Amino acid sequence: MARAIRPTPTLVITGAVVLLTAISQLVVTDGFFSRGSLSTLTPLIGILVLVAVGQAFVISTGGIDLSLPGTMTWVGAIVLEQPKGADGGLFGAVVLCAGVCVLIGLVNGILVEGLGLNSLVVTLAVGQLVLGCTQLYRGAVPQVQRVPDNLAAWATAGIGGVSGILLASVALAVLATFFLHRVVAGRRLVAVSTAKRAAVLTGIRASLYRMAAYVVAALVYGVGGLLAAGQTGTPDLTLGEPYLLTSVVAVVLGGAALTGGRVSPIATLMGAVFVTVLDFDLRVLGLSAGARLIVQGAVLALGLSLINVVRHRAEIGRALRRLAA
Repeated sequence: MARAIRPTPTLVITGAVVLLTAISQLVVTDGFFSRGSLSTLTPLIGILVLVAVGQAFVISTGGIDLSLPGTMTWVGAIVLEQPKGADGGLFGAVVLCAGVCVLIGLVNGILVEGLGLNSLVVTLAVGQLVLGCTQLYRGAVPQVQRVPDNLAAWATAGIGGVSGILLASVALAVLATFFLHRVVAGRRLVAVSTAKRAAVLTGIRASLYRMAAYVVAALVYGVGGLLAAGQTGTPDLTLGEPYLLTSVVAVVLGGAALTGGRVSPIATLMGAVFVTVLDFDLRVLGLSAGARLIVQGAVLALGLSLINVVRHRAEIGRALRRLAA
C-alpha cells in the first residue's frame, strides 16, 4: 500500500494544481469557474500545454529548444500573409507552415545531434535566424491585418466556456504518453535519451531518434503558433515570446530533468495548468509586473525544490540518517 501511494512528481504537481485552483475559487475570485473566466483562461492553458509537450520531447534528449518563439511567430506570419485573409488559401498556408517547422526541426537536430553542438547555442541562433526571416517575410507593415475567419473560428471554438484548444492539448498529452510508453519508436526515444551509449551498443540509431525529437517539437510549436494566431486574430512579431520560459518551467514542474531522460506529458500538462493559473490569479489580484515576477519566482522555486526532494528522497533520507548517526 505504501508503495502504491508513494509520492511522485506527477502526484505532487497534480496536488499543487488542485490546491491552487481551490485557492483561486475561494480566495482570489468566486467566479474562477465561471464561463467568462474559463473562456479566457482555458485557451492560454491549451496553447502552453501544446508547446510544453513539444519542449518535453527536446528536454528528454538533454537539450532545450530556444527556437520555440521564432517558430511560433513565423507560423503566425505565414497564416497572416499567405492566405491574404481568405479562407480558400488557409490549407496552402498550413502546408507551408508544416514545411517550415520540419525544416527548423531538421536544422536544430542536425546541428545538435549530427555535429554535437550545444543545444542552447544552436537553438538560440536558429531562433534568431527564424525571427529575422519572419521580419523580412512579413515586412514592416503587413498587407493583411487579420487571419482567415475559419482559423479564428476553429481557435475560438469551445464547449461550455472550455476552449477546444485545451481539449485538443489534453488529447495530445494522452497520445504522447501512449507513444512514449507503448509504441516501439517512443520507447526507443526514451531509451536513447536515458542511456545513449547503451542504446548505441544495442544497435539503435540513437542520433536519428534524438534528431526526430527536434522535428516533432517544431511541428507541435507550429500547431501552437497556428492556434495562437487564430486566438489573437492579428498575430505580431511577439506571438511566441510568452511561451519560451514558461514551456520549460512547465516541463520541469512535471518532474523532468534538464539532463535528459524520461518525461511525462501528463505531468507537463499539469505543470502548464499551474503556471497559467498562477499568473491569472496574480493579475486578478492587481499585482504589478514586478510583484508578479517575484511571487512567480518564489512559488516556482519552492515547487521545483519540492519535486527535487521527491525525486531524490531516498538519497536525502540516507544522508539525514548518516548525519543523525
